[in-house]
Amino acid sequence: MMHTQRLFIYKQSFKKPSGFFFFACAIIKLKFMKHTLQSYFKHKSSILGLVVLVFLVGCSSVDGKSYPTLGTPSKQYTYEEILWPSQPGNLVYQAAGFVLDYSNAEFGYLSLKAPDLEVEMKAQVIKGDDVYTYTLQANHYVIVPLQSGDGSYQIKLLKNKDGNTYAVSGSVSIDVALVDDFTSYLYPNQIVDYNKETKAIMKSFELTSSAETDLERVHAIYTYITDNIDYDYDKAKEAQTRFILPIIDETYLEEKGICFDYASLMTAMLRVQHIPTRVVTGMVEEGYHAWVEVYVEDIGWINPNIYFEEDWERIDPTFDAIGAKTTGYDIEDVY
Repeated sequence: MMHTQRLFIYKQSFKKPSGFFFFACAIIKLKFMKHTLQSYFKHKSSILGLVVLVFLVGCSSVDGKSYPTLGTPSKQYTYEEILWPSQPGNLVYQAAGFVLDYSNAEFGYLSLKAPDLEVEMKAQVIKGDDVYTYTLQANHYVIVPLQSGDGSYQIKLLKNKDGNTYAVSGSVSIDVALVDDFTSYLYPNQIVDYNKETKAIMKSFELTSSAETDLERVHAIYTYITDNIDYDYDKAKEAQTRFILPIIDETYLEEKGICFDYASLMTAMLRVQHIPTRVVTGMVEEGYHAWVEVYVEDIGWINPNIYFEEDWERIDPTFDAIGAKTTGYDIEDVY
């Protein structure tokens, strides 16, 4: 392990955070969508009534096929078995009031805390060409994922000086050997931020209480989100000018959000079921966007368009919720 504490000032040109949205979901073919969605919301109650009616007479069957398809029975996890990050203090790096606890790096996350100062503080997690930048909080641990696999990571601790100028208050390199490729996608982090009081987590267990397979659990949560979360056009306009972190319970309780919110909510509800799920951001045909990828150790369909084959499968709850499609899906970041 190598420590670097030399302080210097530099003009930091941060990669635009994935949430600094020119999100496609904020600009989804507005000439087309404006009219379509106005009509949708105007007649939403009758549309939903029709959906319920179709469900009652067999919406789980399309062209004679039932969804989700029969999967392999798997363990039904409980609330008490949710994986939570911790800071045991076995491996800690400190510099200029910053605290980095990397005791659980093998499980795919770091815990970072900033000094109590009235300036913005950030951390950069760097491995090769992958650079992720996170805003830190004073006296509160922020959980950040180690999503770039095994190897050496450099963590830079940054303190704002003026505008986009930051001081590097500390830097450390740590070697990481992950327990597997999936565990880092089973814990909360700054982008998928939930805790023991998060109401959406309780809803996840309610929705999956009778499910016997992971395909059923994914189907239940996906269907709930696409049926109940509306697109928030006011927030979409705001998100074009500033970075907005998802607040999971805000999305769940207000039943609206933008694509970052759809993705974060679905990811949280699946992670507590011990189903590896990650938020993905990148480019689609319409612009910047967020979606999810889910890993299920089973083979089968949850609807006519989403098929699992023991690999990461892309699910786009935003476009699916509004009944639209897009192309591209050029991945930039995962969380």
